[in-house]
Amino acid sequence: MYCPFVRNTAAIAVYLLIVFIGAAAMAPVAWMAVFSDTPVLSFLNFLESHDDFHRYFNRCLMLLALAGLGLLWRVTKIKSWAELGWTDFPKAKNHISIGLLIGLASLMAIAALGLIFEAREFRPAHPLGEWGKHWLNTLGAAIAVGVLEETLFRGMLFGLLRRDMNWRWAAVASALLFASVHFIDQRPNISEITWSTGFTAFPQFIHDFAHDPHWPAYAVNLFLAGLILAGAFQRTGNLFIAIGIHAGWIIALKTNSFISSPVNTHVFWGDNKTSDGWAATPLLAVMAWYILRHDPKPAEPVD
Repeated sequence: MYCPFVRNTAAIAVYLLIVFIGAAAMAPVAWMAVFSDTPVLSFLNFLESHDDFHRYFNRCLMLLALAGLGLLWRVTKIKSWAELGWTDFPKAKNHISIGLLIGLASLMAIAALGLIFEAREFRPAHPLGEWGKHWLNTLGAAIAVGVLEETLFRGMLFGLLRRDMNWRWAAVASALLFASVHFIDQRPNISEITWSTGFTAFPQFIHDFAHDPHWPAYAVNLFLAGLILAGAFQRTGNLFIAIGIHAGWIIALKTNSFISSPVNTHVFWGDNKTSDGWAATPLLAVMAWYILRHDPKPAEPVD
């Protein structure tokens, strides 16, 4: 029996199923169009090597995810971009600044503790050119990932889930999904590509949990980060603080890895990412508790 109270959740489940199945079906076609005996798009073979099938899967996944948003928009009857959090533009500059400060301060504090307790050490001084490249790549990633992931995970997915359930449960569900997709990160070498490789190779794209002692902390921290970002959206009614926090975290993580390296890979301090150690968990947990403890009622979105 159809239940109208889970219509949006069901639409999200169907959307995700279509995106992953579609990517698995499209990836071999895209690869063969570049590298097969009769390549249609052979002029693109300079972009990637023939053993980078995982890149084709990831790009097909991204393209389908973005293309499918339009259909999800129509099915769930989203009225405007304001409903996804793109609203209150006069507050944008202030909110993004606050978010950046929160994101930078939180993870830079953990990075500083790593240096104080000698879990990390400074790398040799980088040439000016490397600093320029670092900031170009880091700021580009911070802007692109902050905008795209917040629009998708908080604006679209969390926004739709909270139509069907209490916003805190919606935050939990969207945070679990947000954390999960970060573990589709393996890059296997696949010697032979067939029409079914996208399906048969998918398990090889899943994170190698058995050989990674840091994954439990990384999963918990990603989940807490998802809660914080959803709570920021719920409290303000727009995406700008969430985008700022997310961008600040990316800047802090990449800069910490650029200027310092781990002395050891203890599970408490993590490997080469501040976010994959238990040292970051208490602070993120406190932030999540603080932002979720009240029941905010943000203003109605304004176009």
